[in-house]
Amino acid sequence: WILAVIVIVTAVMVGWMAMKPDATLQVIRPTTGTIRAYVEERAVTELPHDTLVSMPIAGWLERIELREGDPIKAGQVIAKLETDDLRDQVSQAEQRIAVLETRIRQTSDHRLEDNMMVEATATVKAIDETVKAADAKIEASKAVAEFAHSEVERLRKLRETDAAADRELRQIETEYRKANAEYRSDLLELAALKTLAAVSYIGPKFIHDYKDRKSFEVETYQKQLVEAKAQLQIEQRNLARAEVRSPIDGVVLNRHQTRRQYLSAGTPLLTLGRAEDIEVIAEVLTQRATRVSPGDPVEIFGDAIVNGPVSGTVSRVYPAGFKKISSLGVEQQRVNVAIKLDAPPERLGVGFRVHVRITYDEAINSLMLPRTALFRGDHGGWQVMVVRDGKTALQPVRLGLMNEDNAEIIDGLTGSDDVVARPSSEITAGMKVETVGDE
Repeated sequence: WILAVIVIVTAVMVGWMAMKPDATLQVIRPTTGTIRAYVEERAVTELPHDTLVSMPIAGWLERIELREGDPIKAGQVIAKLETDDLRDQVSQAEQRIAVLETRIRQTSDHRLEDNMMVEATATVKAIDETVKAADAKIEASKAVAEFAHSEVERLRKLRETDAAADRELRQIETEYRKANAEYRSDLLELAALKTLAAVSYIGPKFIHDYKDRKSFEVETYQKQLVEAKAQLQIEQRNLARAEVRSPIDGVVLNRHQTRRQYLSAGTPLLTLGRAEDIEVIAEVLTQRATRVSPGDPVEIFGDAIVNGPVSGTVSRVYPAGFKKISSLGVEQQRVNVAIKLDAPPERLGVGFRVHVRITYDEAINSLMLPRTALFRGDHGGWQVMVVRDGKTALQPVRLGLMNEDNAEIIDGLTGSDDVVARPSSEITAGMKVETVGDE
């Protein structure tokens, strides 16, 4: 009996050991759903465009009361310059214009010159008539002198034959000398009149030249007037610029100047921006950025987003990458990706740190497994450990989309397969196992 009991106990133990599984494994089955492939990175908020307001002209800046975060409206006065000197410059420009206009009116007045021209023209005409009369008088005195000379010659011939008296000859010689003297006097008078006539022509020419010179002065004054009016417009614009107005609706991002001081033109005063234009810039690894395209949906989340994640879209992928050293000291090549928020959340400012998840592809109604169930085989292919009829087996699979949590199963599994949830090197093919479901 003792021997029989020992044989029976030994047989039971051998049977029990043969039936006992090698391990108890947790198994899962593939699920059907939508899988999304995404890139998840840290990002920072910034404005694509901000507006720098600077000193329009050199001058004394009054104290700026606005502070960072203050809302502003387009056209609102955000800074002021002292205007006393600017008003004086406007007044000086106006006075110069008035002086030039007076000079133009005075120089353009030719009434005196016109009267003088009438008088000088009449004088020239009178002298010309006198010269003509003198010419006629010379002709007459010349004829008288020539006649007297002929009479002298005739009487001299008669005197030689005693046909004429000596007294008569002397008398005619005296008349000839007198006529000749008058002729010479008339010649001198004509020469004097011609000289006076030549001089008289200078008068109208002088008046004409004087009027031309005044016309040139008028043109000069008119050019100076145009310049003075342009200068007045500049001074008036400078006076208007003394009130620096906001070009946009937005908020004050930075205040560069605060106290009253003299500043040169172009000195920065305030930086303004529009909160609704805020965007997110993510630094994505270049090998992953090639999958990202403008229009891809984005989820923005993090501690800076008060009321939970917000949505957005990729607006642009920068064409140039850059090198960056990671926190582990690894050199990485990254590229900026700009993301436009659909509705910027309240109190999200510029330079805030957030996280983004950029979805670049998705598959609907696809078979999925958690990434923890997948591992690489000896030849580098993806495979899973399945349990069929209580034994483990290696099953190669072909994957589609993948993310950090799940992977799309294109081929190799069905929805009824039991897959080891977390395979390890201790689990090999052909093992007897007991399975439990995924809680």
